[in-house]
Amino acid sequence: MTVRSVITLLILAALAYGGWQAVEHAEREYPEHLPWTPLSLDDPVGRATELKIANLAGDRPACLALFEESSLEVTPLEEQQFTPNCALVEPVALERMTAAYSPGTVRLSCPLAASLAVWERQVVQPAARRLLGTGVERIEHLGTYSCRRLYGRSSGGWSKHATAEAIDIAGFRLEDGRSVSLLGDWGSEGPEGAFLRVIRNRGCDVFGTLLGPDYNAAHRDHFHLQAAGFGTCR
Repeated sequence: MTVRSVITLLILAALAYGGWQAVEHAEREYPEHLPWTPLSLDDPVGRATELKIANLAGDRPACLALFEESSLEVTPLEEQQFTPNCALVEPVALERMTAAYSPGTVRLSCPLAASLAVWERQVVQPAARRLLGTGVERIEHLGTYSCRRLYGRSSGGWSKHATAEAIDIAGFRLEDGRSVSLLGDWGSEGPEGAFLRVIRNRGCDVFGTLLGPDYNAAHRDHFHLQAAGFGTCR
């Protein structure tokens, strides 16, 4: 059982002990921590955020409704099956949310877009303003869809990139013109390094899988982000 699961059980036990008034108060004041309350892209990151986003998989209408209720926009795309293992699953297109994406328009799964929306609004932009003194204007990525197995091997499991359910983030362009990159700034003692550590650590409560330079050499220059996964965050 994960730490997050234990915390959820403790919350449920406390609510049960406190009665319906405690439940109603928690639903009103702390919905982000309760797994049964609806997900909102405007809510702070809570103990139940990752689970709620993971539950969007297979429920395209619910995922799209999140964006309809938000100021952020995505464009629904038709699902496409290219090979038995490679497809665009529940795809949407986005050009920008709180920041633009480069290169170009991004095609990715709707739950992953929801994860990015929460991460940008609740983690990335606040951390940039607090630690770097300005917001993020552009997010640099290395792609989403790629019909390949894990690490490009000729055998073995298939990457989540094969279904556009993962994105690799390489760096950030700030509103004042500065750049922050995983390759150049990860591990540094300055504010850029602190910014990257914070958005990685807080991202663990948003994404089901988040892999970066501390995971292995293959991720030395990017964060690999998935909406679904087994809570791997390194």
